[in-house]
Formats: sequence, structure tokens, C-alpha cells
Amino acid sequence: MINSSIICAKYINCHIFASGNGRRGNKLFPLFYISCMTDLIKKITEIIEQKFLEEEFRDCYIVEVKINKNLKLEIFVDSDSGMTINKCTSVSRYVGKFLEEADLISDKYTLEVSSPGLERPLIKRQFPKNLGKFINIKLKNKTVLEGILSFVDENGIIVEYKDKKESKNISIAFDEIEEAKIIFKFNIKQK
Repeated sequence: MINSSIICAKYINCHIFASGNGRRGNKLFPLFYISCMTDLIKKITEIIEQKFLEEEFRDCYIVEVKINKNLKLEIFVDSDSGMTINKCTSVSRYVGKFLEEADLISDKYTLEVSSPGLERPLIKRQFPKNLGKFINIKLKNKTVLEGILSFVDENGIIVEYKDKKESKNISIAFDEIEEAKIIFKFNIKQK
């Protein structure tokens, strides 16, 4: 039983709420969810990293693992060569099997494994595979730039952008970037 009237815990992108008698609906709300959410995310991350040791998955990596208050487990994975639906399915089955066998989540949960998609911010490892693509970058100094990602190395990137009618290049260190997203643009030719 939970003694306090309200316990609220916030962990990595995860909010857990329990109230009163330690029940959620008609089910007991296990203290595990309050005290071990970060550990659960770490364990799931370790399991996925084991999967990525397999030959077919060696160029895969984790973008993000998060769990929300409704026990929706979202895993975003990517690959240097491009994430396929078969790879996502394989990772989903692998994690699902582990969760069921280890009985780490006693309530109903939802497991979603997907590639990050265009709307998610890039992590450092994703920049090289996006060379030549149109990018929107928000810097820590609040400057926003849009242009073509033209160069990437371990320290930063170079973006080619238009200033009035002139093309210019700007070097940006990774530690200056608050957020970067790929922008999909259609090439529309007018007659």
C-alpha cells in the first residue's frame, strides 16, 4: 500500500502517478513503476544493444526509449544504412519476448518500435546519412537557420544557405546546436 495521499515521480520522459490507496482503477499500482522506471529504460536499452550486436543490426542504434504514464513504451531506432520495417519488427519481437519472459511489466502495456521519422530532432549519429538534405537548425543562441547539410565531421557540420540571392556556408559545432530536423521539400518546377 502507498501511505501518502499522492505520489508523483518524474523520470526520463515518463510521468507516473499513484494516489490514495495505491490503486489505479481496480488494480494495485506496483511501487515498481514509481521506483524503477529509469532502471526499466536502462534494461530495455541494454537488451536492444544486445540485439544490435547481431551482424544484420551492427549499423543500428537507439535514438530514444521512453515510457509514458499509460505504459506506452516507445522505442525509436535508426540505422546508418536506413531502418527497414523488417528490422523494426525484429527489434519489437525481441524486446516484447524479453519483457514477457522477464515479467518486468505486470500491467497491460503498448510496445511501439519505429524509425524516428522526419518530425523528430536528429541525434549526432544521424547527421552523416542526411548529407545533401534540407535541414532546419535551432541554435542555443536562438538563431534559426535553414539550408542544405553539406558537410559533417566529429566536431560539427557545415550548412549551405541562401542569404538574399547569394549562397553562403556556415560552420556549426555540435555543442552549439539545440535542435536540428530534416525538412522534406518537394521540387516543384513551374512552366
